[in-house]
Amino acid sequence: MNRNKIYLAAASFLMLIFFSVSCTQDFEEINTNSNAPSLSQAAPDMLLTNAIESMTDRVHNIFLGHEMGSAWVQHMAKVQYTDEDRYIPRMSVINAAWSSFYASSGMDAQLLYDIGVETNNASYQAIALILKSYIVSVVTDEWGDVPYSEAFLGAADEAVLSPVYDTQASIYTALLANLEQASTLLDGGAAIGGDILYDGDLMAWKKFANSLSLRLLMRQSDKVDPSAAMSAIFNGSDIFSSNGDNAALIYLGAAPNNHPFNENRKSRDDHRVSNTIINYLYTDAPSPDYRVVVYAELAANSGDWVGIPNGMLSASAGQYLGNGLAETSKIGEYFTRANAPGMLMSYAELLFIKAEAAARGFISGGDAVAEEAYQAGIKASWDQYNADGTFADALGVWESTFISWGMDPAGDIYDFGWVDFVDWGGTYAYDPANGLEQIATQKWVAMFDQGLQAAFEWRRTGYPALTPAIDGENGGKIPVRAYYPSDEAARNPTNLSAAVAAQGTDDLNTRVWWDVADNF
Repeated sequence: MNRNKIYLAAASFLMLIFFSVSCTQDFEEINTNSNAPSLSQAAPDMLLTNAIESMTDRVHNIFLGHEMGSAWVQHMAKVQYTDEDRYIPRMSVINAAWSSFYASSGMDAQLLYDIGVETNNASYQAIALILKSYIVSVVTDEWGDVPYSEAFLGAADEAVLSPVYDTQASIYTALLANLEQASTLLDGGAAIGGDILYDGDLMAWKKFANSLSLRLLMRQSDKVDPSAAMSAIFNGSDIFSSNGDNAALIYLGAAPNNHPFNENRKSRDDHRVSNTIINYLYTDAPSPDYRVVVYAELAANSGDWVGIPNGMLSASAGQYLGNGLAETSKIGEYFTRANAPGMLMSYAELLFIKAEAAARGFISGGDAVAEEAYQAGIKASWDQYNADGTFADALGVWESTFISWGMDPAGDIYDFGWVDFVDWGGTYAYDPANGLEQIATQKWVAMFDQGLQAAFEWRRTGYPALTPAIDGENGGKIPVRAYYPSDEAARNPTNLSAAVAAQGTDDLNTRVWWDVADNF
């Protein structure tokens, strides 16, 4: 079945599931539908399709992923309607994100797991555990303590409609156990359908599970020593080994299955590239890091790459350099086209995890392994954008300059740009004395368009050093979490209040459990 048919079939099936198992806090009887399909009658392939797309849609949602992720970590900025860029998030966005992760993609993953258990299909069990772990990791990293052990039970025989909030520490323990179990279950698993992420390749899912484990181990590394677990995975497990392993949903070319950023672009033009990353890659660089040609379009008026400061008042942003819309760079087409990839985890990220693990002594090899992985991570990030020739095509704007620098007119422009960056860019060479800052900063660069993950990593490491928004609220501080949803205050007030009390206050400056310091 081709991708379009898979999406359409999944959408139709999930409408049935939604009306059959949706839960309410008012009357449990409403949840009891004698005509609802049993687990054995449900279609796991349709659940899998919807879980993948719903999860990726929400991670790359323009308001959550970009305005509360990419803007706060200064990859992108807003040129009009700038509230989110000024640390004034919309509660409607927070409510929608929470609901989507729990009631849509999370519930789909739980149902998929239950079907896998009932039908003795280890492959669906494993993939459901991976998806559930990914979803819950995003939720807990964004909010801190959240429902987990009693979550996804609204449609159970004994429905739990007011779940307790688990500590982030206990959630991380559970997620890592899930991923270890999933990796084992995938050995010799049965064939699956509906897989729009890896097309049924179980080894690819196994690599994703183990690589995701490394992400979580590193994220909690200031609280829990990851050395033994990391060494075991790096030395004996299947993990990402090339960009071909990237966990990225390739969207289709038409609504409703186009990339969320592309859909936003049809009616809006509110976003530009932040001057923070433009300055790092281009304006203030000894020689350009040519990823700038992928990340940013040339500004309409100047024909140059020009960023805009984060968090200006809307009126000021509109008048920036005389005309904010025309004088600053839009987000590169690679990220805004209909069939753009929705990146969930990349090979480049895996390599930067390895570099940091070696530099901090979590795995063997020391500075030599750290340097090798650091430089390989930069190259993987570059190559990621040239898999379809996008990077090479975008470098055409540099062709005449490259020729004047000695490039053969018939030569490979991408290779020439890479060599020039390595020789002159100033950031490829690894300095052990500043290695951790270099690794974290290059990871930040490589996570462009992965707003939530980039923000989580910046909160953990403190690198690069970022200046808060010009006209930002929140006491002049960059947020380190989101508010809890107002919907939860109405539906689950007792458990929410207990969670807030356990962590401090429900504001944008309360650190989650693993976020223990501003930097290493």
